[in-house]
Amino acid sequence: MTFEHLADGSAECCYTAPDHLAGAPGVIHGGVQATLLDEVMGHAVHFADVDPDLDIATVSFSLRYRLPAPVAVPLTIRGRLLRVEGRDFFVAGEIVSPSGELLTTAESRWRRLGRK
Repeated sequence: MTFEHLADGSAECCYTAPDHLAGAPGVIHGGVQATLLDEVMGHAVHFADVDPDLDIATVSFSLRYRLPAPVAVPLTIRGRLLRVEGRDFFVAGEIVSPSGELLTTAESRWRRLGRK
């Protein structure tokens, strides 16, 4: 996955899942979708923060499957930082179809490690 840093500070990539990542026939396995979103959301935090040595970890993660996310179709995976509270970063993510349909959404909280 190659991530693009957008002008609004969010992270985005285009990803086409191969057939072997299907859970149900033709649909990306839910765990794979969670992994894709976790990855882009972490990049969104790194893109938005000015500290090049930022060390973070996912603290909580919530996912909602809205529509089936198909394999073998180029999908847009996006993440954006919503807010920062102390050591915590709150992030939103989404998987979007080529026609713009919202397939999967996620929210997560990341924590800066090793600092108070």
